[in-house]
Amino acid sequence: MSRIWTIATATFREAVRDKVLNSILFFAVILLFVSLAMKDVSIGDADKVVRGVALGGVSALAGVIAIFLGVGLVYKEIERKTIYTLASKPLPRWQLLLGKYLGLWLTLAAEVALLTVLYTLVVGMRQGLPGLPVYVSMGMLMMELTLVCAWATLFSTYSAPFTAAAFSVSIYLIGHFADDLRRFGEHADPGPSKTMLLVLYRVVPNLEAFNLRTEAVHGVAVPWSELGWTCAYGLGYTAAVLGVAMIVFERRDFK
Repeated sequence: MSRIWTIATATFREAVRDKVLNSILFFAVILLFVSLAMKDVSIGDADKVVRGVALGGVSALAGVIAIFLGVGLVYKEIERKTIYTLASKPLPRWQLLLGKYLGLWLTLAAEVALLTVLYTLVVGMRQGLPGLPVYVSMGMLMMELTLVCAWATLFSTYSAPFTAAAFSVSIYLIGHFADDLRRFGEHADPGPSKTMLLVLYRVVPNLEAFNLRTEAVHGVAVPWSELGWTCAYGLGYTAAVLGVAMIVFERRDFK
């Protein structure tokens, strides 16, 4: 366990120094401040519009960060030739992959925590301290990113960054339209298309299950039992994806 933690902390230190990651984070911070301007141009409940734009922007850019971190997980080691040294050491590959994933997870957690604090300060200056649903929404966003980063990690174990990024973005988009896939499948005529839609709905992660932005904007509390089941779903799915990633990584030939 100590070796996994050592790899995780080293990965975390490397990730937080990444210029591209910091640039994405910078745009997220700018978006938080820009969301305040929406109050002057919005129609209806301006405060809710500001909260919606801010939370939506944080969610989208956090997703970009998760994909960016995950797709380069293995490629960076190959590019710097360090993977050959690591692979030759008496360290199981699954521990190496798990340690690096944990380091990326720590980076994501730090980024979400920072954005949550900034959201509290920026939006709180105009609307007062956000209610509990906002922080619950941020917590579920972290759960979503945990799963998205696991998929990006899986794709990074056998493909180049561009391909891994394309696959990861596809999973991200399809996951947020999973409920639509189910509805289309249920109303489609019997046949291959109906079967394909329903199978796809069962296989891809339902990322909308973690989306509580609407509840956060309107200050609606979500039952803790529902949150518990959603977290169990996310953790179980993440463990399954990481398990597949470890198997693929173990079998990959780096010679």
